[in-house]
Amino acid sequence: MKHQAGRKAVPQPTANAIRAVPKPPRHFSDAAKAEWRRIMPVLVERRVLSPADLHAAERFCEAVSDIVDAREAIAEHGAYVENRLGELKRNPAFSTLREATTNSKMWASELGLTPKSRNKAGATEDGDDGDDNPLAVS
Repeated sequence: MKHQAGRKAVPQPTANAIRAVPKPPRHFSDAAKAEWRRIMPVLVERRVLSPADLHAAERFCEAVSDIVDAREAIAEHGAYVENRLGELKRNPAFSTLREATTNSKMWASELGLTPKSRNKAGATEDGDDGDDNPLAVS
């Protein structure tokens, strides 16, 4: 992609882009399947995913599922749990939550699912280049 002075690069569709939303992997949890069904239509419509990129989408959905699981464990057992000695310790699900949040953020960025990653690539949802200045010189 060439950059023109003062203009954002417009991402080009992938040559071998996936054109139909694939079914979520069978091994996915309900939360991962729900996330797959939420993001895949967007990614397919943008024509940015090739078959080789499905791995990234799968990892993102699994990280989101891990976040859901960790939050449920914290809600069920509380922020602090007793260890085998009867001492209160921070619920280990917080470690899972932190790791899954980091992973989901990384994969979301790789897939262009965050405002920052879309802006970095120059993409906008409606094709608008973001230049609303009527005095701007092209």
